[in-house]
Amino acid sequence: MSEHEKDKHGAEGGGSHGGGSHGGGGHGPGGGGHEEGHEGAPEWLISFADNVALLMGFFVILLAMNMGPKATPVQGGEPDDKDNATEASAARNADIILSIREAFNNKVDPFGDDPSEAWLRKRLREKYEGSTNQPGPQGDHPNLQAIRPTDYNRVTARVPFDDGSVSLTADAREVIASAAVGLRDHRWIVDVRGHVSPFESMRNVRAARQLAFDRAYAVAQVLVDNGVSWNNIRVSSLGEIDRVVPKTFDREKDRANQRVEIVQTDEPLPDDPYAHATEDK
Repeated sequence: MSEHEKDKHGAEGGGSHGGGSHGGGGHGPGGGGHEEGHEGAPEWLISFADNVALLMGFFVILLAMNMGPKATPVQGGEPDDKDNATEASAARNADIILSIREAFNNKVDPFGDDPSEAWLRKRLREKYEGSTNQPGPQGDHPNLQAIRPTDYNRVTARVPFDDGSVSLTADAREVIASAAVGLRDHRWIVDVRGHVSPFESMRNVRAARQLAFDRAYAVAQVLVDNGVSWNNIRVSSLGEIDRVVPKTFDREKDRANQRVEIVQTDEPLPDDPYAHATEDK
């Protein structure tokens, strides 16, 4: 090979190596710009995707809540059908709100006085009225609810009292006299129950029970004066344990607990053990 041909071959070989070096540069530091185009998504895009997923989940929950059976009035039906459908919808909405608040440990207070929660408290009473988590007393019948039958809530009259007082006003005496007209000459026990407010009790159980008894006795005396026999009357002192207003810091509301209730029970008078003594002789 001549010197001219060697020089030409060397030049071509150098060009080839140079090209290899250039090709390698495409994957070296010079190729870094190409790799930057394939980096991960920016952080704002990930946050945006999370928000979209949360919104979609929220709308799915709304859709699931709205997929229940709809109450539609029948064609030609009575106008009350629309009212029933409205009541059913309101009850369903109340149940949803009660469930959500219970899940977040924000239950509705059944004894609260917030006007905005009145409809929720009403729904609570409708759902749980008469139910209890405690076992009832055992008896011969499966539906036994009490040891003996009673008509505790049938209040014939309610007599209010002033703070710490056992005196009866003229209006109170009229109320008692009116109640006595329907109670005289009956063979049923009339329970006269005295009550005091927590403000009057001041955590003194003995004083509270004595004040409640004195009030009940004063009312019983007026009943007797208007024709009711002492044999029909049972005087009870409940103190502050049976409140009309369960718990309040309002003194005016608390005064509603200062009362005597006249209750006609379903308990008949016991037989007189001496009624047939003369006949036996």
